[in-house]
Amino acid sequence: MSKHRKTPGHTGWLSRFDRMSDSAAAGVYLTPTLILLAMTILFPMAYALFLSFAKMDFVSGRAHFTFIGLDNYAKMLQDLRIPNVLLQTFTFTAAKVIGTLIIAFGIALTIFHGIWGGEFFKKVFLIPWALSNVVNGLMWKWMYNGNNGIINELMMRLGLIDEYKSWLAESTTALGAVILADIWKSVPFAALILLAGMQTISKELYDAGQVDGAGTIQRFFHITLPSLKPVLMVLFVMETMWALRAFDLIWVLTQGGPLDKTMVLNVYAYEQAFRNFDMGYGSALAFFITICTLIFTVVYLKTIGKNE
Repeated sequence: MSKHRKTPGHTGWLSRFDRMSDSAAAGVYLTPTLILLAMTILFPMAYALFLSFAKMDFVSGRAHFTFIGLDNYAKMLQDLRIPNVLLQTFTFTAAKVIGTLIIAFGIALTIFHGIWGGEFFKKVFLIPWALSNVVNGLMWKWMYNGNNGIINELMMRLGLIDEYKSWLAESTTALGAVILADIWKSVPFAALILLAGMQTISKELYDAGQVDGAGTIQRFFHITLPSLKPVLMVLFVMETMWALRAFDLIWVLTQGGPLDKTMVLNVYAYEQAFRNFDMGYGSALAFFITICTLIFTVVYLKTIGKNE
């Protein structure tokens, strides 16, 4: 019986691959992924950075670029809408992050300690996270409807309001309504992470605290909260970064209105780029958001390093 012979070329490739070091083999495996990432992330980022230093005009259906240096970034200093947009962005981010962490902490504690309602939360609290931001936005837009929204109906029955309100169309309530919808979407993930962190805390710590006479509140502040500090810091950073680049939910609900009361930086960058067709200025705004996020991340990492 004739033996199966491997082709010399095939044998040569296998032998050379077998002689590779672990780092070289890892490089071979990662090369396709790195190429894909470069095509889908690095190239669009580089192109957007180029646009932020240029002015793009459409002539005869073709895009023409003119290099203008830092003019688009200087334009931000002269834009009269920027101070209000920054204020709205800061307000939205702070309220969303703080509200998310507080509510998520309450839900996680409810489930962890088996308080009444814990089993109910365990079954349903991930549903908002499973919905896309667009679906979430459309659902809340219907609930906030000024004519037949369920929120108006519930508040009327509870005697909290005397007449139906257009929550998303009134300047005094629009931002709060958007923040509430975003918190509802963000809470499940934060609660899940906090619950996982609570389950890593040794039960012996709670037993020792109880033996020493520590009450529920004391155990929370002296055991639970310090043990969850690393988890809380990571969640704080993640929620802040997500809030800074919020777009789709706000766009579905208000598109930045009314009167710019829900206009945050990401929505403003989109408006400038794709509504006003000022691609250069829109790209500059987008990179300003990126710079703000990077600064926040660096400050966070240095703070954590000092604490450790």
